[in-house]
Amino acid sequence: MPFRPILLILPAMFMAAVPASAQQEIKAPFGMQWGEPTARIKQVVTKAKAKVVEERSAGQREVLVVTGIVQEGLKRTLFYFSEGGLNEVELQYDREEWDDTKVAAWVATIKREADKKYGPGRLFADENGNENGLRHTLKAWMWPQNFVSLRLVHYTAQKGNDKMRRVSLHYCGQ
Repeated sequence: MPFRPILLILPAMFMAAVPASAQQEIKAPFGMQWGEPTARIKQVVTKAKAKVVEERSAGQREVLVVTGIVQEGLKRTLFYFSEGGLNEVELQYDREEWDDTKVAAWVATIKREADKKYGPGRLFADENGNENGLRHTLKAWMWPQNFVSLRLVHYTAQKGNDKMRRVSLHYCGQ
């Protein structure tokens, strides 16, 4: 039985290595709950004086596209449903008046805040490319937890004078 005390110490060591702030649970935004039906989300959207601008299928899921949710820089929100229940919320941001440097600093701030709440994020995409005159960059981080995750995605694309960029947060209930 000499190993028994070690078995009791190991979990304590691992718990101590994780900052208390990393223990925050990733929840669906806007006070919603995973699994809520489409009708309930539509009620919340209407009550917030936002507008469903599109309803469509995306593979095995249904999507509600919403505009008018008041949050700085938020352009639109996509609510994804599987088997009738909410399982992802995608917040799409753009700050058109900002240059690339300001947007990159803003993304870094979002990442730092998520790191504080949920522990260190994991970089899962880091790509640069130039294909047929289209230059693009993708950086994405993930904070996984039991059955849920948060993903931060920063994407830019430019061809000639045409430029597109998107910063999005994906709250996923798996």
